Amino acid sequence: MMILDILFLIYRVACIFLPCLIYQFFTLRRKNENIFLSSMIWRWVFLFYLYLVIDVTGIGTLGDILSYPELIRSEEINLIPFQSGVGMLNILNIIMFTPLGFLLPLIWKQCRNLGTTVLLGFEFSLMIELLQLFNRRATDIDDLLMNTLGALVGFLIWKFSQRIIHKVPKDIQAFPKREPQIYLLLSLAGVFLLFHWRFFLKLAL
Repeated sequence: MMILDILFLIYRVACIFLPCLIYQFFTLRRKNENIFLSSMIWRWVFLFYLYLVIDVTGIGTLGDILSYPELIRSEEINLIPFQSGVGMLNILNIIMFTPLGFLLPLIWKQCRNLGTTVLLGFEFSLMIELLQLFNRRATDIDDLLMNTLGALVGFLIWKFSQRIIHKVPKDIQAFPKREPQIYLLLSLAGVFLLFHWRFFLKLAL
């Protein structure tokens, strides 16, 4: 059982990392300059963070769509903000997306303005909420708002850290301009298309 658990963990991580690493491979082949290892490490940290968020939130997959008779259930969609008040879950959603708001401007120069980072946080959270329509998890506007607020908080923390350091951050070797958006899309697409947990459940039984 322990070996199966380890393989399952590797499989979950690979669903996110593999599409992004393939993208990195073909992108690097087109670059003439040397790529610093530190630059790649920061990107892998970002991908690992995406894995943690996607693993915690639990998005729907292609297998879920094929398994459930009803694709979308209106009773599991909440479009009224803070209908149940504000609680610990809202705070946890803010904390979960705070690293996103910090890492984006740290790694990518094009994300070093508030609007771009907050918009990416909103888009990433929206994609997660929409994919949760397919696996019988609640799609909640509160999560969308709190996650976006978390990206805002993370950006402000990064901005404040730069004021303390009094140093303009250098680029961490930029790839294409839309690189962060590509990672967000590929990580979600990888899980949606490649992750089939029911297969491992059958092996465990």
